[in-house]
Amino acid sequence: MAKRKPSQKLQTPEPDAPDSWCGVDASIWQSQKGRWAAPQHYMCTYMAMFPPELPHYFIERFTEPGDTILDPFCGRGTAPVEAAAQGRHGIGNDLNPLAVALTRGKLSNPSLDDVLVRLDELEAGYDLSEWRHFSGAPERIRMIFHINTLRQLMYLKRELDWSKPEVDAFLTAVLMGALHGSSKGFLSLPMPNTFSMGWGYIAGKVKEDPERWKCPDRDAFEVLRERVKRQLAKGPLTGTGETIYGDVRDLDDKVEHGSVQLLFTSPPYLKVIKYGLYNWIRLWFLLDSGDHKEVDEVLDDTHALEKYLDFMRDTLTATLPLMDRQRGVSCLAIGDVKGLNLAWAVWHHAARGIEIEAEDGSTLRYRLIAIIEDNIPPEQKVTKLWKTLVHQVVRLDSDGKVFEVIGESNEEAEAKRISAAAESLEGFTIEIRTEVTNDKSGKATPLDRILIIAPESSQPEPLIDNSQIPWQPISNGTVQMTLTSFSNSG
Repeated sequence: MAKRKPSQKLQTPEPDAPDSWCGVDASIWQSQKGRWAAPQHYMCTYMAMFPPELPHYFIERFTEPGDTILDPFCGRGTAPVEAAAQGRHGIGNDLNPLAVALTRGKLSNPSLDDVLVRLDELEAGYDLSEWRHFSGAPERIRMIFHINTLRQLMYLKRELDWSKPEVDAFLTAVLMGALHGSSKGFLSLPMPNTFSMGWGYIAGKVKEDPERWKCPDRDAFEVLRERVKRQLAKGPLTGTGETIYGDVRDLDDKVEHGSVQLLFTSPPYLKVIKYGLYNWIRLWFLLDSGDHKEVDEVLDDTHALEKYLDFMRDTLTATLPLMDRQRGVSCLAIGDVKGLNLAWAVWHHAARGIEIEAEDGSTLRYRLIAIIEDNIPPEQKVTKLWKTLVHQVVRLDSDGKVFEVIGESNEEAEAKRISAAAESLEGFTIEIRTEVTNDKSGKATPLDRILIIAPESSQPEPLIDNSQIPWQPISNGTVQMTLTSFSNSG
C-alpha cells in the first residue's frame, strides 16, 4: 500500500464501532486493590505501563491454561508475566534493552534457593582491592552512588549475564528496580524510582544542598538479597514464557503462525517518550557502551499521526498470521491523544485494510469486534472501602489539558521530586494534582480504549463469566515453569 503524502489531510469518519462485547466490563479490573498480583510484577517501575489487573481480566476470560499470550510491546513484561502467573505461555517482545532485561529476568523464574546461592557466590567473588582504583564509570554516575556501592555495581555490571533467561537475568531485573529511589531499599541518592533525573539537575541539587543530597553507603548485595526474598515470596510462576529482543515488524518470522490465542498490548503512544533518556542510569548498567542515546536512536517514538498509523499497519500485518484462526483475539489498549480517538483511527486507517496471503494460500483479514472505554467514572473514584490519597504528576498540552501521566505517589515530597525531574528533562508544562482515588498507578493517559479485533475466521468467546474470574496472584495450576527460551535479533 502506498504511503500517504505528508501534506494530505487525514480524513477520519465518526466512530461507529460497537462499544460492548461479551460483557467486558472495565469496572471489574478497575475495582481491584493495588498490588494484588504476583510480586514479580513490581520488580521495577516503567513509564506508561498498564496495571496487571487489565491483562489478567482478558487472560482469565478468553484463554485457558497452556494457551499463548503475546505482547509485541512488552515494556516491563506485565502481560507475558501475568500469562505465566496464570499457567499460560507468555511471549514478550521489545526493542528496548531495559524492557527485554526486565521481562527476561521475570520470566526466567528461578527458585529462591538458586538465586540466593548465586548471590552468595557473587558476593564471595567480590574483591575490594580489585576495585579501589577502577575506571569506566562516568562522572554523572559517580555523583549518584557512594563509592563503596559504585564499586559493587561495577563488579556486578561485569559479572551478571542477562543475555540468557537464567538466574543472572533475574538478578539483573531485580537490580534494575533497586538502582535509584528514595528509601533504604534503593542504592542511589534520593530520587524518584519511576525514571532517572537529569544529571544536570542532580548536580545542581548536590551543589545547593550537599547534606540532603548525600549518597548513602549501601551494600548492593544486601539490598538485592532482601528484594529477591520479597519478589519470590509467593513462589514460582506456574506457566512458561519467552522474551524476544527485536523489532515488532519481524515477529512474523519469530513466532509460530496460528499459535497465539490472545495478543494483549499497549502500542507506543502518539507522543514523545524518551525511554532511553528517562532510564539513563539503568541503561548505563545494561549496555556495554553505557550510553542511553543508542536506545533513543533505535526507538522511534516521535510519530506524527500518519507515520504512527503506517507503523501500526506494519505491526498488525506482522502479527495477523500469528493469531489462532479459530479463537484468536487481539486487544490493544490505546489512549486518546488531544481529544483524538486514536483506537478508532488505528482501526479505520491501519487494521481495516490489511490483506495478506497465509501459508496455505488463503487470505487473512481483520474484523472489528469492539472499541471499549477503559475510563474511571467520577462516581467510582472514591469508594467507602478503600481510599488512597494520590499526588499525580501530569504533563499538560498547549490547551492546559492532561496529555499524559508522568508518575504518581502517595507521598507529596516524592511527587514534587518527580515533577522537578520531569521539568529538568524536557521543559514540559508539569502540574501536580491531588485526589482521593483508586490506585491506578501506571495508567498512561486519562482515557484508554481497548481496540478488540480478530482474524475474520476467528470466533473468540468468553470461557467464564465476570463473576467467575479468580483474582489470585499466582494460579495453583499444575503447569510447571522452567527456565525460558529467548530470541535475540541483531
